[in-house]
Amino acid sequence: MNETLGAEPAEEVVAVADNFVALMRTFGKARARMLQAAAHDVEWSAHVLLKCLSSEGPMRASAISDHLNSDPSTVSRQVAALVKDGLLERRADPDDGRASLLVLTPKADAVLADHDRIRLDFFAGMLGDWSEDDLRTFAAMLDRFTADYEHANHDWLTGRIATRTVPAGGTN
Repeated sequence: MNETLGAEPAEEVVAVADNFVALMRTFGKARARMLQAAAHDVEWSAHVLLKCLSSEGPMRASAISDHLNSDPSTVSRQVAALVKDGLLERRADPDDGRASLLVLTPKADAVLADHDRIRLDFFAGMLGDWSEDDLRTFAAMLDRFTADYEHANHDWLTGRIATRTVPAGGTN
């Protein structure tokens, strides 16, 4: 069901949008508490960078920046701090010896494992009363929602940026 821009959204769409906003607020608070409960001091944005390398493998800082849609200077600062803290190491890129690949250290693996344990324990406790069918259905719907949200957000931002860069007179 597609809603027409400017038309009154369906009650179900309003409910999803309102619940999503409430979830994001709750998530922000929970994220802070979960990181506080972890046995390390890795800030959220640095953790996202570590998680990226964990799932994608060794990468150049520029590739991390692209993958995370983050400013290269921000990633560079995070990388420097993570190298200093012993969570990342630089290795020569076998394809281009002038460039460095960033690689997780055993210390970073331990930090990620600790965070995963805390996160999964939390969700297991919260979802303990859900049936396997409900969990499968919710996981599939959440996966679909996340993909649709990412695509819609990308398209919306692309449109917003395009309208801001059109010079007076209407042509680009």
